[in-house]
Amino acid sequence: MRISIITPEQVVLDCEARQVIVPGTKSPFAMLDKHQAIISSLLPEGEIKISKSDGTELRVRIEGNCIVEQHDNLVSVLATKAKIEQ
Repeated sequence: MRISIITPEQVVLDCEARQVIVPGTKSPFAMLDKHQAIISSLLPEGEIKISKSDGTELRVRIEGNCIVEQHDNLVSVLATKAKIEQ
């Protein structure tokens, strides 16, 4: 599946992923390849964990009003602020 993390200023990340874990408002949840379509609000501050197919993991810090949508193997995160953590 593909994940895009977008802020009003830029596309922070656009890559292939094996699994994506997001900080949902009610609780964190994971999305895998061919996941059921979903749209959800996210916590105003949190971390997205992305597992890539090569085994590496990325972490992206998000802040502000954030939502996630997964549809047709594309995960889209819209956030006020987002930064890839090293």
